[in-house]
Amino acid sequence: MSFIKDLFSGGANTLVDSVGKVLDNVITTKEEKMQLENEIRKSELQFQLDLKKLSNEEQQMMLGDISSARQREVQVQTSETASWMAKNIQHAIAAGTTLITLLFFYILIFKPESITSESKDIVLYILGVLSAILTQVYSYYFGSSAGSAAKSVTLAGMRDHK
Repeated sequence: MSFIKDLFSGGANTLVDSVGKVLDNVITTKEEKMQLENEIRKSELQFQLDLKKLSNEEQQMMLGDISSARQREVQVQTSETASWMAKNIQHAIAAGTTLITLLFFYILIFKPESITSESKDIVLYILGVLSAILTQVYSYYFGSSAGSAAKSVTLAGMRDHK
């Protein structure tokens, strides 16, 4: 049990140092050390490559999901047999969500006296949820911010390397 406790309480560094010392005792020549370092670097590069492949596969799955949803939308909108409701329910929900969110903002800004102190937290919570939904609605109708997200990740990576 002490090993697990040490491992999770900062003992991981000690463990790595201990393994390194053992390897230094087992590997005696410079060639062996260089070969081991090369193998470690090769493994790290392979790991990074595999991680990137998984990331690319995940992104392809997400894009495929978006594409199939868009294709379904086109099929429903162009179908002669689809009902009025099937063709307009998404638009109605999007418009309703927008109106309700704007109404909550209006009440919060221009009529704050109509909100009791007991219900203020609930109103703010609902407004937060509606704002998140509204962001998704806008992303659907006006395009997602996948490019912006990728840019943010790149900038964060650049900042971390400084």
